[in-house]
Amino acid sequence: MKQCRNGSWPKVVVNFSMSADGKVSMRNWIPSGFGSAEDRKRLQEIRARGDAIMVGRKTAEIDQMQMGISRPDLRVRRQAAGKPAEPLRVLVSARGPLDPKMKVFLEMRAPLLIFTAYNPSLCTRAMFPEGAIFNVLAGRSFSVATILRVLRFQYHVHTLICEGGPTLMRALLEVDAVAEINLTIEPLIFGGYCAPTLSGLLRKFLSCPVHFQLESIEVKEGTCFIRYTRRKRHRKINRVTFLA
Repeated sequence: MKQCRNGSWPKVVVNFSMSADGKVSMRNWIPSGFGSAEDRKRLQEIRARGDAIMVGRKTAEIDQMQMGISRPDLRVRRQAAGKPAEPLRVLVSARGPLDPKMKVFLEMRAPLLIFTAYNPSLCTRAMFPEGAIFNVLAGRSFSVATILRVLRFQYHVHTLICEGGPTLMRALLEVDAVAEINLTIEPLIFGGYCAPTLSGLLRKFLSCPVHFQLESIEVKEGTCFIRYTRRKRHRKINRVTFLA
């Protein structure tokens, strides 16, 4: 695992909601349906920080995402700072064709960059709305590292907000690209071996642990909001023995 320190990737800020036992969706990746009003408010505020918002195709399809900013005050604030009212939207699809009827294609208030290993024909591309931009990465060139470099240099993305899913999150962790994690922990428990966690299914370990440090924690209306940042230097951890 190598961390990019030369500025060739955007700053990746991750935002997830999860259950108290660490599940981000239910069995077979079915959406959990949780999320308080405060969580939705914070989601919008985190999105407004980004130059682009990125999700995996499966997550966008299952969760019926539009990946936009619904609050007018946040759009006005972005414009006052010299930014577009809406961030770029980034859809990652490693395999298989995309459905042009997905909700993310219905309202094109911001361009939608599609990174895919599947090369659609010109006829197929014509089925998608104007503003859907295909970036076909064939073979070994399809990697999260390549996507990050293209976003940084070709599309001038400095801050990238990632909202999942676990497969994309895992890929970002494997290349040590995550700079910040925002977690909303809801007061409920799913259980279930087949319910994915933040980085996928429990049996699949990362190749190397990625260390973060706690920056803030807040409890509001029974929901816990946590913010972590990447710990640049590993600190020596003393072994502790617990006596029963």
